[in-house]
Amino acid sequence: MVRALCLTAAGVLAAGCTDGAADSAPASQRPVTPSPEQSSPQARPSPVPSVHSEGRTRVLEYGDLVVRATPESSGVRTEIEVTNTHERDATYSVQISIADGEGWTAHNRFWLQDVPPGETGRDAAVIGSEDMGPPPRVPKIYVDEFTPVVDRE
Repeated sequence: MVRALCLTAAGVLAAGCTDGAADSAPASQRPVTPSPEQSSPQARPSPVPSVHSEGRTRVLEYGDLVVRATPESSGVRTEIEVTNTHERDATYSVQISIADGEGWTAHNRFWLQDVPPGETGRDAAVIGSEDMGPPPRVPKIYVDEFTPVVDRE
């Protein structure tokens, strides 16, 4: 099966404690202007991040990606969901960072393989550890990378 790289998120999406946090992120953390290949008529416009709380859980919605971060005693339970809006199976590489804005930062890479068209791939992990100190009570969610790879055949 031949796979082609469909989209590479070159910028870093940052979502903090408020819905407007992504707008106030430093320019180096804002998504970059799409390349000519990404700006083709087939490319969809860049999604707008939305952040809200569901109890103790912070939720980031960014287009086809939803990230939930819930503080636990040993780290931050992080759940991701990606809906495949392509016409073929897709594999997603998603790197997430969780931070408190004061020095506590932890990362994880998720691989959602062979998500069928119209379906949603899911994965979860606890990011961080007890050795890092107390996890953030209001986690900030950063999408460091979101790369779908769509099957050609």
